[in-house]
Amino acid sequence: MGKTHRGGAVVGGLILGITLAACSSGSTGKTEPSEETATGNATSSASRSGVDIANPKDAAALDPCELLTNEAANALGMNPRGESSPNDLKPSLPDICQWESVEKSFNSVSLTAFPGRSIQQYYDNKSTYGYFEELDISGHPAVIGNTKAPNESAGCAMYMAASKNQVVMSSADIAPDDIGKVNPCDLSRKALKLSLPSWPAAK
Repeated sequence: MGKTHRGGAVVGGLILGITLAACSSGSTGKTEPSEETATGNATSSASRSGVDIANPKDAAALDPCELLTNEAANALGMNPRGESSPNDLKPSLPDICQWESVEKSFNSVSLTAFPGRSIQQYYDNKSTYGYFEELDISGHPAVIGNTKAPNESAGCAMYMAASKNQVVMSSADIAPDDIGKVNPCDLSRKALKLSLPSWPAAK
């Protein structure tokens, strides 16, 4: 079940990584901007990004499966051993690592870091999301970008600025029976909050 689950949630997250469009399991279905459009937005955003981060991190310096420590995985109720998967849609993008719940095989959280990307790009593309929310995680700006609101979804894709030019994606998925009962974004956010202290400081 975990393998099939990864196909829906993680592959969706990778599509989102390419186009800056929300596409994770349970929260997808929106029209994605073209890669050319996304690239154009990225160029303009990077040149005028005014997002300042007091304690920047370099998450991309780590292997994807090192982004979540064993202690953090345990706190999330996840198996400490994550499984890395390559980006089959675009090999040039970083791998993504997924941790599965020790109790519910359908629950999982995935993390990956995108170097050379600003959180401003997500602000600039917020009109392409069905559900968009800005938030702060331990002093780092972040956004939720989904098709549906968290209480209507089985998945949540969250993007946090590790540094001015680096974004980390946290994608969480829950069992279909838990839709409306469990907020998948709480899991995405907790994964980032617990992970952040262990990442190396940006140079």
